[in-house]
Order: sequence, then structure tokens, then C-alpha cells
Amino acid sequence: MPLTVRGPRTPDGATVNDHRIDGLTLRVWTLANASPDQPAEARRDVVLVHGLGASSASFEHLAQHLARSGTVHVLDLPGFAGLPRPGDRLEVEDLARLVTRWIERADLVRPTLVGHSMGAQVVTEVAASAPGVASGLVLVGPTTDAAGRSAPRQLLRLARSTVHDSAALQRVLLRSYLECGPRWYLTELRAMLRHHIEVRLPHVDVPVLVVRGARDSVAPDDWAQLLAGSVPQGRVVTVPGGGHAVMYDHASEVSDLVREHVG
Repeated sequence: MPLTVRGPRTPDGATVNDHRIDGLTLRVWTLANASPDQPAEARRDVVLVHGLGASSASFEHLAQHLARSGTVHVLDLPGFAGLPRPGDRLEVEDLARLVTRWIERADLVRPTLVGHSMGAQVVTEVAASAPGVASGLVLVGPTTDAAGRSAPRQLLRLARSTVHDSAALQRVLLRSYLECGPRWYLTELRAMLRHHIEVRLPHVDVPVLVVRGARDSVAPDDWAQLLAGSVPQGRVVTVPGGGHAVMYDHASEVSDLVREHVG
């Protein structure tokens, strides 16, 4: 059974629902600023997808900022955040199909998809494999560049970035890693390394914003520039002082970037 060590959960004031899709459990936290009677096409929906070993908790501050101007859906992927672990490895393509199925089931109309780390690969795969589902992508600290496409290199880079994280963020990530467990982490690490986001991103036909922290060793600047340059409407913003999970410690800056991208 997954180890659950929950502290204060993310985000405050959210409604939460577990969805069973194709035998997998997906948890969705929703913060809605819009009226429940507002038509779906008039809302400004944003979907947040966490990275490897993490959970919805890593989006706690960003979700609260974004909810001031729209409806935010924060996902917990199968096997993470204490959710049941599948019997077999889930490739990035499998996770993207799950997210796409949920978007369709929830009747969201072309939301903006925000993915952090491996989550950036997931949302890219959603947009590439299901054209028309999303209106834009925000890739925060996207993985994985060719030079770092091995488990030891990724773990070393993550360690280098983590030292710049706040104590609060380190506690959130530790809790999420414990909930995930080392076996599922390493299983999905292999899936992350197998997926080549730079091959899939040119198939995306929506605007793409790449956001990275200036101290992010996992997503180097040249890698971010390469990704943004692979799409017609791509750009990069580097947040000063930010680490790999820049959206937690610099939520205000990142939320401004996301809102500008949505607008």
C-alpha cells in the first residue's frame, strides 16, 4: 500500500474528487473563481500537472494565485500523493492519455496546460497527440535534455537545484517523495528518460511558454531555448533566484507569466 504522510494539503478551499479512468486513479483539486452557472467556453481553465515524485502540493501557492482570475484544476497522477500504484510502468504517453480523457470527461474547453518537470512532458504529449484539446502550454523546468538523459545525471542535477529551495518547499517535496515511494519513483524515472519532449513539441500547434529558475540545473537555459525555438509561438522566461520548482517559491512571478500567456 502507498505510504501516506499528509500534512496540510493543497490547495486550501479546493474541492477534490478521485476519478477512475481506464483502471487508473486520478485525483483532481479544483479552485473555482467563476460562477457554477458560467458556460465552460467562457471560463479561463488552467490545468496543473506535477513532476516526478511530486504531487499537487508543489502547486499550492501557484494555484491560489491563479484562482483569483479563473478556474484551476490541480492533478495528482496515479501512484503519486498516496494514490494506488499501477501494476506496470506508465509511460509519458499513458499519463497523457489519462489527462486527455479526464479533460474530455470534465468538459473543459481548451484549457491552458501547465506542467512541471516530467509534467511538462505529459502536457506536451497531450497537446501533440490530441490537437484542439489545449489552448496553450506552460512548461516549467521541463525534462529531459540529451546531455542529462540518465538516472545518475538527473538525480545529481536535482540535488544541485534542491539546495536553493526554501525549507518549506523541501518539506513539501520530502512528503511527496515518501508518499510516492522509491520503487514507483525509479519506475517512472525510466519512463521520463524514455520520452523525448524535443521530438514531440514540434507537433504542438499552440503557443508555448518555457519557464525556468535561474538556479535550475535540471532544465539548463540552452535546453529551454531549444524547446521554445522548436515551435512557431515559443518563448523562454528565466526567473531570477528560482530553482527547479520555481513555481513554489516564486509563485507570484510565475502566476503573472501564466496569466499573461492565457490572455
